[in-house]
Amino acid sequence: MALHLAAAALLVLNAIALPTASPVRTAVAQDPSASGRTSVPVTAGQWHGHSQQKFQIDRHDAYVVVPAVAAAGKPWIWRTAWPDFHVEVDLELVRAGFHIGYLEVVDLLGSDACLDCMDQFYRQVRSQWGLAERMAIEPCSRGGLHAYRYAARHPERVACIYGDVPVMDFKSWPFAHASSKASDWPKVLAAYGFKTDAQAMAYGGNPLDQLAPIAKAKIPLRHVVSMDDLVVPPEQNTLAAQRRLRKLGWDLDVVAVANGNACEGHHFPMPEVYESVAFVRRHADVQPDGKDYFTLRDGLANCRHKFTNDKMGRVAFVGGSITHAGGWSDEVMRDLQQRFPATTFQFIAAGIPSVGSNGHAFRLPRDVLSHGPVDLVFLEAAVNDCTNMPGQTLLMLRAMEGVVGQLRATNPMTDIVQLHFAMGPHLDDYAAGRVPETIGVHERVAAHYGCCSLDLAAECAARIAGSQFTWASGFHSDVHPPAYGQLVYASSIARMLDAAFRLAGGAQAHAMPKKPLDPASYFAGRLGELAKAKLMVGFQLDASWHPATGATREGFAEVPALVATSPGATLTYSWKGTAIGLFLAAGPDTGVLEFRVDGGAFQAVDTYTPWSGALHLPWPLVLADGLKSGPHTLELRTTDRSPQRTALHIIHFLEN
Repeated sequence: MALHLAAAALLVLNAIALPTASPVRTAVAQDPSASGRTSVPVTAGQWHGHSQQKFQIDRHDAYVVVPAVAAAGKPWIWRTAWPDFHVEVDLELVRAGFHIGYLEVVDLLGSDACLDCMDQFYRQVRSQWGLAERMAIEPCSRGGLHAYRYAARHPERVACIYGDVPVMDFKSWPFAHASSKASDWPKVLAAYGFKTDAQAMAYGGNPLDQLAPIAKAKIPLRHVVSMDDLVVPPEQNTLAAQRRLRKLGWDLDVVAVANGNACEGHHFPMPEVYESVAFVRRHADVQPDGKDYFTLRDGLANCRHKFTNDKMGRVAFVGGSITHAGGWSDEVMRDLQQRFPATTFQFIAAGIPSVGSNGHAFRLPRDVLSHGPVDLVFLEAAVNDCTNMPGQTLLMLRAMEGVVGQLRATNPMTDIVQLHFAMGPHLDDYAAGRVPETIGVHERVAAHYGCCSLDLAAECAARIAGSQFTWASGFHSDVHPPAYGQLVYASSIARMLDAAFRLAGGAQAHAMPKKPLDPASYFAGRLGELAKAKLMVGFQLDASWHPATGATREGFAEVPALVATSPGATLTYSWKGTAIGLFLAAGPDTGVLEFRVDGGAFQAVDTYTPWSGALHLPWPLVLADGLKSGPHTLELRTTDRSPQRTALHIIHFLEN
């Protein structure tokens, strides 16, 4: 039998103070492009409801659209023409924290003078707005001329190219329309300095001729085209580029619609908007060390198959206050709805503030499994397990393995993503070159059961070390992320989903391990009934308990509770299983209790927590586990060991 001496653990917790900021948490963000360049004057404007900062570069109008919350590393997309046409992708990107750049040089049509001006723009926005070194570039129609020629000049600056019917050869457009009175062919002759049409026709510097450096740099490419486009025919532009790229050992992703609906097939409703957003985000998001922090293991093929084929999905979010508060989870719900627009989702919000895996393992049947088979679960407990159970690795393991084991035993098709959120001590551990204790335990469970996992604490540590933000500026030195931190989390989860959903493979049941990591894990965790308790003296069942003073948490006030206020109150509780505990409302008046199992020696546990002074918080407390499976009896009594704190408020019993 293992008895968890929570009193000793809480004494440790009471002595804990967040360590002083380590170097990794106080790194000062530096702009790697800052080189003494002076700022240009800007005037404020609006672009589709977003802040726009307008300026000029060598007498050419320019602007930067600034997102409400900039993504870490300040990724951006550079639109090269018609910035108010087909803005669907841009609007999603600016919502995701991307800046948008624009320089009005379309009449220079990709000439060397155009590229020189683009160089000035690039240096200015890098210096003045701190934008990322490598950007996505977005040519629309004639914007393909200068977008591709600029990428060929500076492939090291381009993360990817997303094109909307881009011109790849001025011999196709505008020369093919040169007989028209409105033709732009004279502009090509003027911009490039050609004396005759023949000289222009002999020119070898069109985008189609400039693909070798792009292929060598392996710049990801994606074009959206209309197959009946008579203005910029795909056969002479995008498809011609694709053929040449393939000879160079590279390729171009082509999204084709059969027919345009206006402007001789040149205009059409934009297809696959979300897929294009994901393409840009995947390649242009800024990772400090060029890697992601997720491990896919068995992947997410099962839920992808369910969402795609059954058009139904049940997704649960299980965690503490960071999950309860929404933010990142709201964005994940929106993300899934956009990825699978024909799917009807049921989202289960199962976050309870202050609760870690030792609470999740017992409340899972009520809060999640009672809704029916779950297809995808996002599970987090790294922060609360660290604060609530420091040093209790066995308890962390048994609790987290109990959650994962219950999910998989109930539905072997359930896909699980384990999230490790950031907090100061986690960052300090990573700065010192060690994996935080809690995350190490949770990763053992993830690896054993083939769960996806995403270490957001490690990612934040790397971003801070890479001077993308500081802990104080990005997270306000708190575990509860503000808008900036929520965006960091949501963006990283989106990248993980991108990668997982791209993996090949069909749906199949997850195989349970031959042996658990610990046979005493809480595979049968459940909430026990208060009515099963035998109240001997001093305890009473309050049908709608509420404390006289102090704040409460939803679900842990105005609910039935077994309440004692004086020392000497006693009860017994019988159950069948291997573990027993209490789910308390631990507030300013909660004291030291004594308990024993099956007539053994009494053990003392202080139920007061470091946060109980002003709050009756949900507090799961495992008293004993690792018992022989079978019937057992718990005896419980309040004491006056802390004379000012003699109460106890039991909301649930915890049985396994």
